[in-house]
Amino acid sequence: MKKQTKHILGITLAATLLGLAAAPAAQARAVDLLQRYPTSLTAGLLEPDQARPWQFTPADIFRVSRFSLQVGQQLKVQTGPADLGIGHCADGAVWAVLIPREGGKLTRQGAGEAEDIAHIWLRFHPEAINRLFPPDTVSAAGSSALAGPMRTIANGKFGASYHARMNATIPEPKDMTVDVDTKGGPRRFFAVDTQARTARYFSAFERQPVRLALGAGGAQAPPKIVAISPRNGAMDVDPALKEITVTFDQAMEAGFSWTGGGPNFPDIPAGKRPYWTEDHKTCVLPVELKPGWEYELGLNSPSHQNFRSAAGAGRLYVQDEGEITERGSRRPRRP
Repeated sequence: MKKQTKHILGITLAATLLGLAAAPAAQARAVDLLQRYPTSLTAGLLEPDQARPWQFTPADIFRVSRFSLQVGQQLKVQTGPADLGIGHCADGAVWAVLIPREGGKLTRQGAGEAEDIAHIWLRFHPEAINRLFPPDTVSAAGSSALAGPMRTIANGKFGASYHARMNATIPEPKDMTVDVDTKGGPRRFFAVDTQARTARYFSAFERQPVRLALGAGGAQAPPKIVAISPRNGAMDVDPALKEITVTFDQAMEAGFSWTGGGPNFPDIPAGKRPYWTEDHKTCVLPVELKPGWEYELGLNSPSHQNFRSAAGAGRLYVQDEGEITERGSRRPRRP
């Protein structure tokens, strides 16, 4: 008769919140973005074969103390403090994403009340960057944790707007795209002519928003663990079991942090490694179990935070019998 293990899966969840707090304003130094992303272009590059591949990393995230853009009476976009991501190529900055920290409003001609802003996408000529983001409003204190959400926004916009596949065409210096996703509402897309002071609205994009998983106050909603197999604290688990899985309520990034060590951490077969299912919601840990053994492992830790949602949030919650627990010290249950 096949022997059975007594206990398995003491799961510990890290409850570390990835900080979004900026350094005190007194310590923030102004950043000249035109110096950071210089350009020699004086005209646009509008043909598909002129489109530029772009780059974006956590080093391209800044903080702005405020943002304001107004085109006559046709369009007004305004936020307080916000995180700013800059996509750039060899010819300078080609796009920007703003995620407000304290909310923002969009007002447009012919509409009713102002709409709440979820995030803003801007396409512009590289030489316009300091007009959009004056140096005295920019500091290097942006949240690198927003790299995932900002890239999600960029990928979504390039898939549903005027570009050459995933490469960026560069508009004329007078032209700009202002593309705002409203909170829970339509996407508002404008082609702006800064010379003529006009903002042409395109309703065709209203049903193509890019949604992020947002929690209370606009923070990134943390991923919730909705299933662990075998269940946490399970006893009498068949030692022939080859995989431990954890399933989240949302798509996750490619990384993972199965943490722990020593004799109570399951052996991983030679040549195997953890992997994600196609929908990136379930992570699979290949294992070799010993009969009569008790195991304990963790998901994330204060120093390892690679279980992160595709939107960039890294704090984990576990759903247990219909309740969400913020902190989970999940040791094996004993008989």
